[in-house]
Amino acid sequence: MVDVNKALKDVSKKGTILIGEKQTKTAMTSGTAKLVVIASNCPYADALLTLAKDHDVPVFQYTSTGVDLGYTCGKNYAVSSFAVLNAGDSNILSLVKKRT
Repeated sequence: MVDVNKALKDVSKKGTILIGEKQTKTAMTSGTAKLVVIASNCPYADALLTLAKDHDVPVFQYTSTGVDLGYTCGKNYAVSSFAVLNAGDSNILSLVKKRT
């Protein structure tokens, strides 16, 4: 079984991600986002989910808050959402495929 927090930490360290609403939306509309991660308390989750559906981008809904997501990703601030551009050596993309 894949550990979600480990996969998120790995992708933030070994992969390429864009943090924040504007950058996440831009990555989806430009076609560079391979995955979008959204915290449970994300204030713009509905808009991101709609955009992800329109552009066929898989979404991982993190079950905890943005503060926890930021901590998991090694940041000292809350992260409500981010887009994965390159998974690096992480297995985050396989995690999402298993959940869908």
